[in-house]
Amino acid sequence: MKAFALTTWIAIALSVCSSLAVASDWSRYHNARFQYQIDIPPNFSRIEESQNGDGGVATSRDGGAELRVWGSHLIDRSFVDEANWRIGEDRRNGWNVTYEKRQPAWAAWSGLKGNRIFYERAIPVCDGAAAYFRLEYDREQKEAFDPIIAKLTKSLQSGKCR
Repeated sequence: MKAFALTTWIAIALSVCSSLAVASDWSRYHNARFQYQIDIPPNFSRIEESQNGDGGVATSRDGGAELRVWGSHLIDRSFVDEANWRIGEDRRNGWNVTYEKRQPAWAAWSGLKGNRIFYERAIPVCDGAAAYFRLEYDREQKEAFDPIIAKLTKSLQSGKCR
């Protein structure tokens, strides 16, 4: 019985240590233009910045997943109205939106098209703008990406407004 308890404890300790090691492999991306930040998963490239400085794209090492991050001004719309518009755009682009939730402090939606899944999240940031991330990946990788989405969701934050 003591051997079983010791083996179980060692397995738990190793699991926690390996989780911490994986967590430390994440890198942090800061966007100066829209004042947001997000962690980038291990095994993804660095963010390739767009020319206008609103964010960029990172891809998984195997090329099967893409993470887009960007900021955008909310012109003529509230944060929730902007999320509604973006969800409508996904539907018009052929995505079957299977989850959607909108709050004043965040919005999230996800969907399917063929063999692909996407998850998108938005938060309001400084000066009447919003920050977004969108992760798109193959359906068979859903279980592997669920914890990555959870960490991305927690890490997307507004910076200090000027």
